Amino acid sequence: MQAINGSTSQVYGTNGVVVTGTTGYNSAYTPFYFSNTGQILRSDDLNGTNLISYGTQGSDVGQFYGAYGIAVDSAGRIYVADTYNARIVRIDDMNGTNWTSLGTYGSDVGQFNNPSGISIDPAGKIYVMDTGNNQLVRMDDMNGTNWTTLSGIGSGDGQFAQYVAPVAFDASGRIYIADTGNRRIVRMDDTSGTNWTTLTQSPVIGMYIFSFGSPIGVAVDAAGRIYVADAYQPKVIRVDDMTGSNWTSRSLGSGANPHSIAVDSSGMVLVGGGGAQIVDNMAGVLTSSSTLTAYYGPYYVFGATPVPLPTPRPSAISFSPPTLTFSQDVGTTSAAQTITITNFGGSPLNGLAFSTSDGFSETNDCPAALLAGSNCTVSVTFTPEAAGSVTGALNVSDDSGNLGSTQVVPLNGTGTISAAPPTP
Repeated sequence: MQAINGSTSQVYGTNGVVVTGTTGYNSAYTPFYFSNTGQILRSDDLNGTNLISYGTQGSDVGQFYGAYGIAVDSAGRIYVADTYNARIVRIDDMNGTNWTSLGTYGSDVGQFNNPSGISIDPAGKIYVMDTGNNQLVRMDDMNGTNWTTLSGIGSGDGQFAQYVAPVAFDASGRIYIADTGNRRIVRMDDTSGTNWTTLTQSPVIGMYIFSFGSPIGVAVDAAGRIYVADAYQPKVIRVDDMTGSNWTSRSLGSGANPHSIAVDSSGMVLVGGGGAQIVDNMAGVLTSSSTLTAYYGPYYVFGATPVPLPTPRPSAISFSPPTLTFSQDVGTTSAAQTITITNFGGSPLNGLAFSTSDGFSETNDCPAALLAGSNCTVSVTFTPEAAGSVTGALNVSDDSGNLGSTQVVPLNGTGTISAAPPTP
């Protein structure tokens, strides 16, 4: 199950699907972006529900080559560190609307060499880990205004072993960085390194002191708690502050290969690499199904970033199966086939209404408000008027938070004419 807020509840099966509940702290609707290096993808949950992609591999508009970092600003725009194209990209949505890019290969202002991480601070400024140039770049906008850098290789103050992991921010705008090679977390007030502070290990816990093994990413929640993805014996570590207070660790399992970590405004922790995983209040881990990564495999989950959502989480609709196919004699009515509609979001799904076309008819048992974690059924029949193929639709309207106000379920039918019985 997942953590809850107040008196509400939400119970999940082992695959992360809602079994029952009302308005859970984390509903099964946990949308996020990630990259398989050549595309940006968006899924509504760990099971790949409503999975969509944008982009192909290449260097033109609408293409990426090694898209290892993703960030989202307060307006919901998507930023990508397009690593091997030596640029960063911003798009408004998963259609690539208002594609904007900055960067060419090099080491001057406005140039990158394998940028691998990208972050947006509370003020909207852009931070890029420019790995090949061994520097952190900060700029005000996608024009590169007020281009500022921090560089230095080493283990001292103002230095990092490498510049790879995207930075994170707390509510005050302070900067946190996972310094993997130095096995530490760094916090600083700004890109000048002001108030440089490091954390390498826990306080004494019982008789033990715990240390970071290979910290590859850091995230900070709304309460200021710090989450670290550690690739050594894959795990997530949470501490209250830069003293390591309340050091808590949760294993991600032997199959995990973490590349990134992020936390949303509700406190949901998302880890990418070895599939995608949600760490629930450091009490349990949910891991994505094979559907999410069916084509490229679970290793290729980079830059996993939650989609910003309001509180409480909105409704979210899914259809199973996603299409129906019929074959029926002309002038007769088929047996009914059913579509299950599930609200796997955190709020009621209101105003469900249905219509059909082209010889298809429907009946349903859906209520006016489909509660979070519940489902209803639409029964569809087909009455062909002529022989041949028919393409129709079940048209659905509602107030879903994931698919908008209208959805279309394809209906495919074939009208047939049975052979006449033999004459006696």
